[in-house]
Amino acid sequence: MDYNIIDQNNAKTIRMSGQFTFPDNPKFKSILIMAKEGGFHNLTLDFMGVTFIDSAGLGMLLLLRDQCAEKQIRVSIAGAQGQVAKIFSISNFDRLFSMQ
Repeated sequence: MDYNIIDQNNAKTIRMSGQFTFPDNPKFKSILIMAKEGGFHNLTLDFMGVTFIDSAGLGMLLLLRDQCAEKQIRVSIAGAQGQVAKIFSISNFDRLFSMQ
């Protein structure tokens, strides 16, 4: 997985691409640290470029959701397509995240 962060006033968008799997855990920790530091109110995860997600990727998203809840940061997922959208649907992520 690769990602870049876009700052917009009190919001951040993280544009992700590639496959989001267990080996991405070290990269994702920097996103968790950013959430822990706070200083913004909304976080959008743009999954438009993500082609695959495994259970570890789902788990990392749940950790991020919990971290953001502590800082009162609203998290939404946008742009999921194909297999990734199907996994989010099967996993009922629409009940845990705002889906765009």
